[in-house]
Amino acid sequence: MKLLSLRVLIPLVAVALLLVWWLRPHYSDEDKAYYAAVFCSVNKASSGAPLSQMEQVIEGGNTDYALQKTHFSPSLAKAVIHAWGQLSEEEKQRARQNPAACAPLLTAAMQR
Repeated sequence: MKLLSLRVLIPLVAVALLLVWWLRPHYSDEDKAYYAAVFCSVNKASSGAPLSQMEQVIEGGNTDYALQKTHFSPSLAKAVIHAWGQLSEEEKQRARQNPAACAPLLTAAMQR
């Protein structure tokens, strides 16, 4: 009886872990870099709500005739904003002063 329960329990746990991994969002490095660059441009321009401003920039970049439209991912945008919050004040200041260093710095922070 105990052997039968292990034969059933182990595959069920394996399937559950696979399902959790499958449903977890996976973002490409290109998407992360794009959202980091959008955040840097939005963050430099104003001090409003970056999430809604990022959505406006990303969704507003779609043309009416585009075959593949870029859809805004709130979870990826929140991950970028969280990565910005994890940076030290010195790194934030360096990113504000040098816009070319902002996106790579955020992308590297998201990999941590």
